[in-house]
Amino acid sequence: MKFEFETIKKDYGDFSSDRVLINAPRTPAFPVRIASEIMARCLSFTDSSDGISIYDPCCGGGHLLTVIGFLYSANLNKVYGTDIDARALDYAKRNLNLLTMEGLLQRKKSIECNYNKYGKQPQLEALRSVNRLASMLIDSNKSLKDIQCLKWDITSTKPPLSREINIVITDLPYGNMAHWEGIMKNNPTEQMLNNIYQILDLNNSVVAIVSNKKQRIKHECFKQVKRLKHGKRQFTFLRPLKF
Repeated sequence: MKFEFETIKKDYGDFSSDRVLINAPRTPAFPVRIASEIMARCLSFTDSSDGISIYDPCCGGGHLLTVIGFLYSANLNKVYGTDIDARALDYAKRNLNLLTMEGLLQRKKSIECNYNKYGKQPQLEALRSVNRLASMLIDSNKSLKDIQCLKWDITSTKPPLSREINIVITDLPYGNMAHWEGIMKNNPTEQMLNNIYQILDLNNSVVAIVSNKKQRIKHECFKQVKRLKHGKRQFTFLRPLKF
């Protein structure tokens, strides 16, 4: 994959797991540069990039969704995440809470307490990261109106409660650290897309699915607009069809 938006490599250390954001056990962190590139491409496929609602149906510990929430806070209005794993969701809620100034300040107090007690360099670096992340929220001149993190099986027979979603970004379960759970185990991706279709803003939406290269992401209600490969990952961008 050629980077069209994140063309310059940057230092993304502020988003390192367990510095400010919290790493959920057995849930993979997502590369920040790739996350930003995917989100930028999604915005390029939408008719409007302001007041965007974003949803991750397999959010795990919420790392991907939280990173995007910081980097694109100026564009976002609503952030939703669901997952079937209640333990991972506990971490996702804590991470998504960092997208609020109140939650970020609470995290800062916790890090300050540890630094005052132990005085270690990583804790000092974490404090500096908190301040830089806070600047992202302040500089956006916006505050997210709605942040929700719910336990939900996206392969069930009905969609989650959210409506009028503009962007769906999700990293499908694959590999040693994550696998599909839930009702529909034979073709979970198809049922996931069935549910996603019902909650999209059909006039202004795009779905970006990260998977391994072996998977073919197809559905009768969507048109593929782009497919890219990078390392072991594949990125499929879909637009909903209107019937």
